Amino acid sequence: MKNVLLALMVGYVIGAKTGGKELDDLGRSLNALMGTEEFADVVTSARSQVGSSLRELAAMVDGERRMADVGGDLVAKVRSLVGPD
Repeated sequence: MKNVLLALMVGYVIGAKTGGKELDDLGRSLNALMGTEEFADVVTSARSQVGSSLRELAAMVDGERRMADVGGDLVAKVRSLVGPD
């Protein structure tokens, strides 16, 4: 998501410097991308993953599940929440 926002900001800056035609092209390209079935699949998968992670986090907060001890490594903690994939 951050990459998309960064791309939009870069596109805006480039569009402002070049007069807007390239920005219009970028907008059409982004709309075409977001209209694809593949993009919809990515969004669906991301929503599912976030939902699953939030449910597991809620279970930990409620005390129903304890997080595996992985030390201070944030990446390892996130991996323990979302699984090995």
